[in-house]
Amino acid sequence: MELLITGAAGFIGSALTQALRTAGHTVAAVDDLSVTSPRPHPDDLQIRDVRSLTPHELGGVDTVVHLAAHKSVPASFDVGGFEHNVAVDRHLIHAFAASNARRLLLASSCEVYGQQAGALAEAASHAPRSPYAAGKAATEHLADIYRPRLGEGRHFGIVRFFNTFGPHEDGDAVVPAFLDAATEDRPLTIEGDGNQSRDLTHIDDAITMLTRILNAPTLLPVVNCGSGRGVSIRALADAAIHAVGRGTITHTAARPNEISSFLASTTLFTRVYGHIEHRPLDQALADTLYQRTRAWTPAGASR
Repeated sequence: MELLITGAAGFIGSALTQALRTAGHTVAAVDDLSVTSPRPHPDDLQIRDVRSLTPHELGGVDTVVHLAAHKSVPASFDVGGFEHNVAVDRHLIHAFAASNARRLLLASSCEVYGQQAGALAEAASHAPRSPYAAGKAATEHLADIYRPRLGEGRHFGIVRFFNTFGPHEDGDAVVPAFLDAATEDRPLTIEGDGNQSRDLTHIDDAITMLTRILNAPTLLPVVNCGSGRGVSIRALADAAIHAVGRGTITHTAARPNEISSFLASTTLFTRVYGHIEHRPLDQALADTLYQRTRAWTPAGASR
């Protein structure tokens, strides 16, 4: 395949770029570096705004994977975050529709589901609780609007990511924040009682899921990218302490509008793309800890 990946210097984008290139595919990597990432940048990275991409440029590849976004949920409440993400997504959807590229895979988020009980199937309704989530829901609706305008053999696909974690993730995400705190002998801070549950997917397993999606001849309109296993934040903190060998826990006030549970239904993915054996949490945390401590000094430690 010949692909173009936006957000290619980010946590997921850089890992996907590397995996596809290793498999022999040609990948044009684009990122404006407005969101910092500790992961090494791909070779031949085009540092440019996604909104500068033209239909002609997109027409030179088979598949476009759009991962670029400002992904912080709390920061999305600031003026400009929602508007930026939607403007970027709107431009790329329009440019793709006007191009000759065959497929566009758009990154969305479990945040679009909001507060709903049980395993979240792709057919569940949108119930966003943040501007970030509302922006992702808007992008999905834009894809639905443009989909009938595509010619035969052309496809829009949406992949809804749950909590993807692993080496080279930004230190403000919950898994690296817990591991770094325990490593530096600082308390692991839990917002609220810690009973809130998250679906955690190791980056290598997420990349396996993405490559299966991209290697299929067509794209599903929407598919979840998650493990299908829920872990409470308290249990995650305990597992991080066990992985490091030390650590204490402290609690702060609960986050406003905190969603109590995110759990992916993996039924559709498994039926279409096959089963993925997700690595156990303790193994995934041990791998993440090893890679973080050998790659760089954790945030806040002496250098």
